[in-house]
Amino acid sequence: MSTSRQNDKNHEAFEAFTQEKSPVSSIKEFTYTVYGLARKAYLSVKAALSSGTGRKSTSRKKPVASPSLKPKPTHNTRKPSRYTFRPKKLIKSLLVTAIIFGIMATGLLSGVVVGYVRSTVPITADQLRVSNFISYVYDSTGEHLIGELASVEKRIWVDYDDTPKYMHDAIISIEDERFDQHPGIDIKGLISAFVKKILNPTSLMAGASTLTQQVIKNLTGEDDRSVRRKVQEQWRSLLLETQLDKWEILQLYMNVMTTGVNMYGVEIAAQTYFDRTAASLTLAQCAFIAGITNNPSVYNPYTTKGRENALKRMDVVLYKMLELGKITQVEYETALNEELVFFEKDESNEGLISGKQTYFVDQVILDVKKDLIAKGMSESAALNMIYNSGIRIITTMDVEVQKALDDIYTNPQNFPVTNPYAPHPQASVVIIDPRNGQVRAMYGGYGEKEGNTLNRATQIQRPPGSSIKPIAVYAPALNEKLITAATIIDDAPVYMLGYGTEDDESQAEENEEEEEEKKPERYPENYDKTYSGLTPVRDAVRKSLNVVAAKIWRDILGADLSLKYLKSVGINRDQRNVSLALGGLEYGVNPLQMSAAYASFANRGIYYQPVTYLRVYDASGRLVLDKRAQNPAIVYSEATAYIMTDILKDVCRNGTAYPYGIISNARGDLMFTAGKTGTTSDNRDKWFVGFTAYYVCATWYGYDNNAVIPEGAERNQALNLWNLVMTRIHSELEPLDFEEPPGIEKADICIRSGLLPDVYCTKDPIKTAMGVPQEAVRYDELFLKGTVPSEKCDVHIKVKVCRDSTDEYGRNLPASEYCPSSSIIEKVLIGRRVPYIPYSEDDPLPADFMYDYPSLSECDVHTKKPQPTISGKKKPGTSPSSSSPTPGISSPTESEDENVSENTGRED
Repeated sequence: MSTSRQNDKNHEAFEAFTQEKSPVSSIKEFTYTVYGLARKAYLSVKAALSSGTGRKSTSRKKPVASPSLKPKPTHNTRKPSRYTFRPKKLIKSLLVTAIIFGIMATGLLSGVVVGYVRSTVPITADQLRVSNFISYVYDSTGEHLIGELASVEKRIWVDYDDTPKYMHDAIISIEDERFDQHPGIDIKGLISAFVKKILNPTSLMAGASTLTQQVIKNLTGEDDRSVRRKVQEQWRSLLLETQLDKWEILQLYMNVMTTGVNMYGVEIAAQTYFDRTAASLTLAQCAFIAGITNNPSVYNPYTTKGRENALKRMDVVLYKMLELGKITQVEYETALNEELVFFEKDESNEGLISGKQTYFVDQVILDVKKDLIAKGMSESAALNMIYNSGIRIITTMDVEVQKALDDIYTNPQNFPVTNPYAPHPQASVVIIDPRNGQVRAMYGGYGEKEGNTLNRATQIQRPPGSSIKPIAVYAPALNEKLITAATIIDDAPVYMLGYGTEDDESQAEENEEEEEEKKPERYPENYDKTYSGLTPVRDAVRKSLNVVAAKIWRDILGADLSLKYLKSVGINRDQRNVSLALGGLEYGVNPLQMSAAYASFANRGIYYQPVTYLRVYDASGRLVLDKRAQNPAIVYSEATAYIMTDILKDVCRNGTAYPYGIISNARGDLMFTAGKTGTTSDNRDKWFVGFTAYYVCATWYGYDNNAVIPEGAERNQALNLWNLVMTRIHSELEPLDFEEPPGIEKADICIRSGLLPDVYCTKDPIKTAMGVPQEAVRYDELFLKGTVPSEKCDVHIKVKVCRDSTDEYGRNLPASEYCPSSSIIEKVLIGRRVPYIPYSEDDPLPADFMYDYPSLSECDVHTKKPQPTISGKKKPGTSPSSSSPTPGISSPTESEDENVSENTGRED
């Protein structure tokens, strides 16, 4: 019988059935019948008990005791009880009581069952049609076909007549031995399963499901463990058995049964495992396939343990067939001795995703499956719908953007190989529209995609390095108003691993000897092992300073707030050490997560969960899934997002992303870009997450085996690939800057203090030594409303130092009361609020250390009051009155003018 003819027959039978009066209307009559039977059984038992325990009538008289004989004394002289223990009467009472309660329970249960039955939705004609429809995947417009999901690779329909009787008998024997006798529900099987459950309460309720019920479960995809579902499944089975012949139900089962990981039906199993059709299967092969459906993951023939389990299961099936008389002893022994030869085809180990599908379509399938399961489908039912039901999926892909990625990531010229003998480097990229969270394109590896390979755009877990700082440290602290873009943090050597920190001073004192033996380790260190000293947050982000990020995370923001904000942008972690602030995650991230997190900066602080598809329609055009209406989350204020974006602009213009972070359109107009680089320890991962007002693009570059990225051309490939991609997809777009929202204030700020400039700021010693114009020490900064500082700079200080005395670093010491006027000079120096004292002799000194005022000591040359001189000559024995100035610091030759110019300038 052909498939189409069978489907038409099923459809006609079902249509005729649905037009008849529903048998549910006779439930009341059914209930009364059950009650009548129960009452009749009660009366029968009562009559039987009465006839078995009653006393028989007799004509014999009770003998009269002889008056000459005395009664025999007894040990019990108490008065006999009026109640005599009669076992038969007790049993009778218990049985009567049990029957009464049984009738009551039956009535209650009948009411529940009636309710469940009335709410049952019958199997539809469409569900009875198990066909191999191709599903189609389209771009965001719904006009361009970007993928076909052909079910023929994992399900091939087979008619009942084209399967051997061995297959029928094997399935019936192991799954439903009374299939030919029951009406859809196996009462004996139910009782047996119930008794097993009573004897072993911890076991699962198993063994009562018929083939008809399993067909219902596979067709509906409903497999939750509930009484309602089971009752409705049984009722549907009764209805289905009235409309289809047994062979038709078995035919359905043979085409919907799971026969492997993501494989359905006996035909695909026969071709995959034995490279033959189902019609040509031997008895042993039939038993082998019939046994897999019990648990395909446990009986997977393509794993060593799975094949071993499957062969043992085959033996069980064969023995059951022998026990039921389906096969003879000779057939049984022949099958046991048959050596199964498996078809070792590489493609059989691949999943549902074929090599012809793109990385984007791969992810779409996973997302659709997840959402179908969330709606109550089982995984097998969801995959069955995706691959077998002819659905149409409208994705979020922009075909032009995707083509740009395809061209760039398959071009070998964009992947210079430093070591030709090492594995090839890999890379991945995701592009998101920040306005709605829709993924426009992705690519998951180097070169042409082959087979079911790792999608590095969505499936890797790699540490993001410094690219996590904006979302884990800076933006959260800005939004909480704990810092501003001008906040000054001392970028100097620190020890955050337990030695050299305040928290461990007491422990260090108790273990002085151990501390002396164990040399402390600086952590964290900046990438280039240098330190900038007093640094504004803006510059710390631009230079990607690890120490500043770590100090803000540990001392100002805290782990709880950091984790809260990370979770709000889709990165849910519970890591509470300082390495989190530097991107050293215990569980890494992927470009999809990073691009979605950064999209909140480009989208006024609003986060959208990334989506890869918009709508899913079934074969009849009914809308099944709709992702167009997303619920956004407000993570940052609009003003915070704008300030963070403005800081990240500096990274592209003159920071760690320069010059790759700068792009232009086809006419040469510069686009407004912002972003952050990321590099992990030993250069094992390279990241760049950058964005415009149009797109957010996250790129990752590295090796699958976590090897170190060699020096040379490979070191900047994450940035280079980002530049190539973003330049191409912006070629026809107009420059669009980020719109400044309300709630932003601007103020002229001192670069050393983060406060309003004072008169001494124009005499900044560092800028003077570098020959930089003094106005560069003042710049126009952005602030959240209400966070502009009101105090003036307290870091640039005018002090008196002695030209004759210096400390071990060569800095002039503060003048004492004994220093002669000829030795005293005035300077504008850096006065740290907390003096920096090197912890170790080999600690690198901050860049501003030589211009720092050594306030903790004073001149150690002039220690006594100078003696008066005679005739302008010094008294013998006194120290010289002058020495050459400290190298690198120019001493003023005339009094300093304190009228500082008010000209300001923004450092870019």
